[in-house]
Amino acid sequence: MPDVEYVDLPIYHDELSQALNFTASDLQENRAGRLSDSQSSTQQRVVARSVVKSVVLLLLACGGIAGWLAIGVTTILGLIPFFLAVLFLCWIGIFAWYMPPLWRDASAGVVSRVEGFVKQSERRRDIAIGSGQRVPIWTYYWVVDDRQRFWVPGRVYAVLTPARHRLYFLPESRRIVAAEPIS
Repeated sequence: MPDVEYVDLPIYHDELSQALNFTASDLQENRAGRLSDSQSSTQQRVVARSVVKSVVLLLLACGGIAGWLAIGVTTILGLIPFFLAVLFLCWIGIFAWYMPPLWRDASAGVVSRVEGFVKQSERRRDIAIGSGQRVPIWTYYWVVDDRQRFWVPGRVYAVLTPARHRLYFLPESRRIVAAEPIS
């Protein structure tokens, strides 16, 4: 039996498609430079969920400010709802930073691609949690030819076998929507 690279086996293609959540028809659309209807609706749902979360957090922040004013601005007990309101507003800011590019990408329906040797990369950041303790936070990437880096979730990170691939991604948010090994 001939020696076949793992990336050429159908099981690897299936693992990639399951991890990135794309189908063969999605891949055909991506090859043509378009986002498929199912991929577009998936991205739009992500944006819609973030908008709903932002509205809920805004209501909670308003409640926190109201609680802060009702309890007393200078009391220690009054600071608890104030800091919660600030935390909620920070989360709204995070959603506001990451979701508009994704919304524009999903609305435009354009997919870019890049080819090259793709390998995994990770970054560890230690977050202090008090009293000298630190918790590691990991960020995972796929790196193409040591030049372009794409953030990926941990479950997607683990699937990649380092080899030449063609990655299809949304140009502004740089989210990978599909990938295929190339020879």
